[in-house]
Amino acid sequence: MIQGILGIIDKMRIEVYPTKDYSEPEKTIFVQLNPEKYSKRHKVDFCEGQAIGTSGADLKFNRIEGEEVNFEFLFDSSGIVPPGKIKDGNGEASLLDAVGDFANALKPAIVNPFGEVETVEKEVEGFRSLLMDYNGTTHQTPYLKLLWGSYSLNCRIKSMDIDYTLFRKDGRPIRAKVKCVFKETIDFKKMVEKEKKSSPDLTHERMMKMNDKLTLMSEVIYQNNTYYIDVAKNNKLLSFRQVPVGQKIQFPPIKK
Repeated sequence: MIQGILGIIDKMRIEVYPTKDYSEPEKTIFVQLNPEKYSKRHKVDFCEGQAIGTSGADLKFNRIEGEEVNFEFLFDSSGIVPPGKIKDGNGEASLLDAVGDFANALKPAIVNPFGEVETVEKEVEGFRSLLMDYNGTTHQTPYLKLLWGSYSLNCRIKSMDIDYTLFRKDGRPIRAKVKCVFKETIDFKKMVEKEKKSSPDLTHERMMKMNDKLTLMSEVIYQNNTYYIDVAKNNKLLSFRQVPVGQKIQFPPIKK
């Protein structure tokens, strides 16, 4: 309600996590200025096989790559705009802290005409360090979550390009454009659960339970009721009718 009354703009934030479980962010970065735009890229990867003497390739599906998104962030130390913020935890401030933030956001930037303008180098380096420094304990770069409006993405940073565009008399920069490419990351268990692979072209393993029948299991996996003999032979079963409860059965892929 207070934000609506005061007209405060919701700042994009980047949550920084040490591990892929995304349980508790170590830091939350609130950008100095919201990006003017962002672009998303979706890609399907194919294995291209082209026979000699043919004019086209037979595209065979390989994988669907994770979403890739590009953002450009502006850093400015001239005092024209308030600086960005970094908070510990999940970035949720108390009402008093929030009101203080609102008040600071509403204050006009005051620049001392006789003072030396701060360089932006330290702020940019801190941003780079938080997003892509290697952690010697986890042996990983940070896991990130981008949050802006309704947009949310669990990701890792793929690349960062820094352009310095405004300088002091001594040549040190006071403004920078930081172009970042983020790549979606999905936990392996969640990915397997989401995809629910049940193709007969893949190897499956099942554990026999009470009342399970090899004939019915084979029919469900292969969409065909004629492969149970092959499954029994592959698993060296003495009988497909009497399979012990608890035994693991491999259902090999169908060769085409």
